[in-house]
Amino acid sequence: MIRPFPNCAALLGLLLTACAARTPAHLGAPADWTLGTAEDCALWQDARLQRHLDRVTHSRQRTGNAARLLVNGADAWQARRDNLVDAEVILVKTFIWADDATGRQLRDRLAARARAGALVIVQYDLKGSLKGMGDLSASLDLAPGQAWLKDLPHLRSLKQAGVVLVPTNVPRSARQQRRWQQSARDLTGISADTESRGDVGRLRGLNHFDHEKYFLTAHRDDQNRLVWRAILGGLNIADEYAHGGTGKVEAPGGRPGWRDTDVELRGPVTTDIVARYLDVLGVNVQPRFLPDDPRLRRDLLLQAQPRAGEAQVRFVWNQPALRNGRHIERLLRSLVKATPEDAVIRMEMAYFTPSRRIRQPLQRALRKDRRLAVITNSSRSIDVPFVATASRAVYEELLKSGPQAALFEWEPRPRVGEETLHVKAASFGACGPVMVGSSNLDGLSTEHNSESVALISEAAFRRDFDTQFAMDVEQSRRIRQGEIESAPSIRRFLGRMVYRVGWYFLDN
Repeated sequence: MIRPFPNCAALLGLLLTACAARTPAHLGAPADWTLGTAEDCALWQDARLQRHLDRVTHSRQRTGNAARLLVNGADAWQARRDNLVDAEVILVKTFIWADDATGRQLRDRLAARARAGALVIVQYDLKGSLKGMGDLSASLDLAPGQAWLKDLPHLRSLKQAGVVLVPTNVPRSARQQRRWQQSARDLTGISADTESRGDVGRLRGLNHFDHEKYFLTAHRDDQNRLVWRAILGGLNIADEYAHGGTGKVEAPGGRPGWRDTDVELRGPVTTDIVARYLDVLGVNVQPRFLPDDPRLRRDLLLQAQPRAGEAQVRFVWNQPALRNGRHIERLLRSLVKATPEDAVIRMEMAYFTPSRRIRQPLQRALRKDRRLAVITNSSRSIDVPFVATASRAVYEELLKSGPQAALFEWEPRPRVGEETLHVKAASFGACGPVMVGSSNLDGLSTEHNSESVALISEAAFRRDFDTQFAMDVEQSRRIRQGEIESAPSIRRFLGRMVYRVGWYFLDN
């Protein structure tokens, strides 16, 4: 989700994520596209494939983990509440922290744990969490010579309770600060009393995000070790995420919940995730500003974790600002290429406008008798409408490559808390791995944002994912060739041009 609307340059950056278009073919029943051959299990454990993934993603597959699929806020927020109980260390990172019932409840729970003696650190993307001009004005002191960047008002009580509060994605260079301050002055003069995200979105540089989401908790085991539980995926801290699947509606605006997915991990891979959290913390705050707490020692937080299950998990991240870009894209590209004949590649993506580096391997896979099932948002369900138009442009290129592509658009169900599809997940082959994380298939996720995913190989986890994917297919509408061909020519032409021109600029 992208809460604040970007400025014109950033809108183009999002539009850049679109792909080219033409015509889907007639397809069979949805169940045909959620099944595949069961003869490819050995392929995914091939040592050569794992070495290749090590090299292109700068990651390692960890064995001995437990993985649990968390479907919607109903599961994911209960897991968060459970994991908070008696936690000694709590590390939270989010793109959006809203000033709503969910945001305030979590804020109060974290403050209570900090007052009880827990070490609590919160990182939040400042741009993503700005609600409107009120937040902007309260966070920026524009008086000459004053400290100009302050915490968001609805989060300040965390710091008062002893939580280490770290805004991320803030302007750091003198030039960036001048641009922010000038934009803030301009906006304050235009609409000082408004709460419009459209106004806030005009803030210069609002075209990339610190988009990762982590909820990490550590408890002591009977051997006095800190044992971690890590939750990551698509859920931000806001009512629409917490209400997903519950049928609740946020007050006072009446916004229903969203369909989303997280994963909870235990075992050795959590050390990789905690290390990533600490690395990002080091980028965003100097050590002298952190509390002098022995529990912050890196060697203590990164103790080897006990075996927790049978899942093999690989944690992959990218952050272009740290010259670590496209690792997730390379992971996807490699897995698409590895998928054998007569197998299915499944993708469930909130934004489906892949780069040519993903689209072309998908097209080649379709020409070689692989099958592709994609679920993405419709224009009725998506929160950024022009992305749905751009996604339709992608369909044309895929369907030209073969009728094995089954493309579905999400049908909103606001009464059960599944209005918008916010999932970022994929699976490969009949018993290959499942990828769950924060990364969409769009230009922002590929080229600009910090993102992370977990690639999970375990039979039980795979069965849970396949079951949920089949249910989501049934909740979606298949897009047929005639529907796209009957669209106005100008709309189809615009979609193609947005993709080709947009990705040209992103690639340079």
